[in-house]
Amino acid sequence: MPSSNPPHENHAAAAPGVIVGTRAPDFTLPSTAWPDSQVRHVSLDNYRDRWLVLLFYPRDFSMVCPTELTALGLHYGEYERRDCSILGISTDSIDSHKKWIATPRDQGGLGGLAFPLASDEDGAVCARYGVLAPRQNVALRGLFIIDPNGVLQYQVVHNLSVGRRSEEVLRVLDGLQTGGLCPESWNPAEPVLDPTRALRAGSVVGQYRIEEELGAGTFAVVYRGRDLTLERTVALKVFRPGSFSASRNFLEEARAAAALNHPNVCTVYAVDQSDGISMIVMEHISGEPLKDRLARGPMSPAEIRRIGRQVASGMAAAHAAGVSHGDLKPANIMVADDDSARVMDFGLAHRRQMSSPTDETSSWPAADPTGLSGTPAYMSPEQARGETATRRSDVFALGLVLFEMQSGRRAIGGDNLFDALKQIETIDAARLADGAPEPLNTILRRALVVDPSRRDITMAEIAEMLSSRGSTIASA
Repeated sequence: MPSSNPPHENHAAAAPGVIVGTRAPDFTLPSTAWPDSQVRHVSLDNYRDRWLVLLFYPRDFSMVCPTELTALGLHYGEYERRDCSILGISTDSIDSHKKWIATPRDQGGLGGLAFPLASDEDGAVCARYGVLAPRQNVALRGLFIIDPNGVLQYQVVHNLSVGRRSEEVLRVLDGLQTGGLCPESWNPAEPVLDPTRALRAGSVVGQYRIEEELGAGTFAVVYRGRDLTLERTVALKVFRPGSFSASRNFLEEARAAAALNHPNVCTVYAVDQSDGISMIVMEHISGEPLKDRLARGPMSPAEIRRIGRQVASGMAAAHAAGVSHGDLKPANIMVADDDSARVMDFGLAHRRQMSSPTDETSSWPAADPTGLSGTPAYMSPEQARGETATRRSDVFALGLVLFEMQSGRRAIGGDNLFDALKQIETIDAARLADGAPEPLNTILRRALVVDPSRRDITMAEIAEMLSSRGSTIASA
């Protein structure tokens, strides 16, 4: 038989609350509409792609609530500038909300309000968020900040008699939106803490212990670390805070690389965000970047065949999975101690829909204010024009890498970015290929074509041409 208990008591017993870092419970509630007074319904889905401050309060016409909500309303423009909305929720009825909003402040009302109020009369939503006081059927003063993806990022619950300051809510919101670590006294005029400056050999983040810094870039620092749970050596790519581009691409990089399973692609083990630090946990490769090997001069024909074939093979697998790299260069190719090559750092990688009939990726977020992504010395002409990186862009980049392996010098030089971009647009494939033995000559002529629509060689073809069966590369 159905329970005879009041609905709000059942909800309170079944749902004690929510956890930061998990999806916020959805809801659909009747609410007032601002700026007009018509009744409508509101749900969490209405706030997708925006931040939301969800404000639970006890009662309309109470002593503390009018000053609290009015203060938040007075700062509403500051929330709007932060792409953030506010929604108030109590167990009062819609009629009570409307009356409270319309009543002048000197009579205990709000005298108008810049954001809507929702009605949770049975306390079900309050219970899901863990703020229902079931005996009185009122909400405690709960404040929840939910990000544009619907994930709860902050929560605090006050006693019924303690109000909340809008300035503190804005400070917390600013801290969350920076993506960095913010101390207790932090304010938006100050920089966020950079965890990469605090990490040292012996530091422990989650289940990983830092052992040694391997390299640093604009957006991240890479460490050799130890997985204390699985007892294995790993590489930890720790992202710096405060960079919107880096934080936006964090999961995209992990997803792109995790979609690949190939001996010539660095394996991604996990994504970790312990202690407010975002990092990708990867296979640790004992060896050196190809750029360090190239610093010692041209490579032997055997090295070109071996490394070039493996890089092309790994990238062919990536392309078959719908992933283009976007920043293929010697610094992103590791040569292991066993002479195997691994492609790594898919930070600008993009996955296209496998149902797409075209060679294009669907989107390409820029990594710097110029609108360009990639490294100029290995950038394709279409990337230099700010266009989307594709599989053919990767082919062009590999052509530049192969030329450098053969000649011992970069095809694209210059003292500044603009010189490099000009050289990219006017590159002469035939001149660069001149004197190179087959099949490298043919590969360079086809891979370094400026027009991507005429760049008809694939990574799989390059791998086959450089294989020991098909390659006759000899010293020039």
